[in-house]
Amino acid sequence: MTLNSPLISVVLCTHNRASVLPNALTSLLTQTLEQLAYEIIVVDNASTDGTCAVTKEIQAHFPVVAIRLVYEPIQGLGHARNAGWASARSRYVAFIDDDCIAERNWLQTILECYQQLQPEPWSVGGKIIPVYDAPKPSWFKDAYETDTWGEQARVLKEGESFTGCNMSWRKDILERYGGFDVTYDMKGESLLLAGDTELYRRIWSGNADNCFFYYTPQAIMHHTIDPYKMTVSYQLKRAFMSGQASCAMAQLESLLHKSVLFFGSIAQLMWKSLLALSRIRPRHDWRNWAVEELHPVMSHCGRFMAFLGVRTSFRQRTTIVRTQCS
Repeated sequence: MTLNSPLISVVLCTHNRASVLPNALTSLLTQTLEQLAYEIIVVDNASTDGTCAVTKEIQAHFPVVAIRLVYEPIQGLGHARNAGWASARSRYVAFIDDDCIAERNWLQTILECYQQLQPEPWSVGGKIIPVYDAPKPSWFKDAYETDTWGEQARVLKEGESFTGCNMSWRKDILERYGGFDVTYDMKGESLLLAGDTELYRRIWSGNADNCFFYYTPQAIMHHTIDPYKMTVSYQLKRAFMSGQASCAMAQLESLLHKSVLFFGSIAQLMWKSLLALSRIRPRHDWRNWAVEELHPVMSHCGRFMAFLGVRTSFRQRTTIVRTQCS
């Protein structure tokens, strides 16, 4: 690390989202943290739209903040995140999604946690709050897309983790554990999950007594929820895919543990299904019942199907393909 290296790097991975990218970048360029103290790494993950041109235009308007464009040709969020943190010039690496807007004190809050806490945290994360560009359906609850560990700062308990659009790491920890497993998370338009969860789980499994993952509710990220996510079908598909991902992570466990998980999935699937049926309320909106009661059913169903060797994937959105920037 050189004398002029930034104190913290922000990795923003994007694929064919040129229309929303400026909002995320603007939120990073207006941080309370001194502009020379951080850099922004935009990872263009095989985009075919105007991502490159949008990034270069913003670079020209904000010459003080170091904005670097990294091209990752292998499609997949895991590949993009690994390319981003590997090129970071600072000790700490924060991650944000292209459809997110960071609070102005986001980076300063994260950096202060690393600098002031003893021992130094391995990872710092915060709260994720949904925002909407399109009108929210009357039945849809903010809680469906809110991600928080509460209103008090604390150290995470074993097995807990942060979500990828509001997490940060010491770079040496990412190097030690090889970063993100590229078999997880989105690949283009395919709805895949749990790359962030898998990394935390992998580190917990070998260092349960030493892990120091710190949550601060003051590090707030606003996540823009697209209309297609505010549907029962999407919410249940995501639950199903989370179950599939949990099965994939269980493959590293012992045969005994996998057997317990397999039969436990059968029992849980039956129990959650019966519980969901018992909670049908004719006067309540069926969509809330479906999201809240069928979510665990679909998760266990996805896990059970994966144990049987049945893997599936869903497309989560349609991309408008434009011209590729060279």
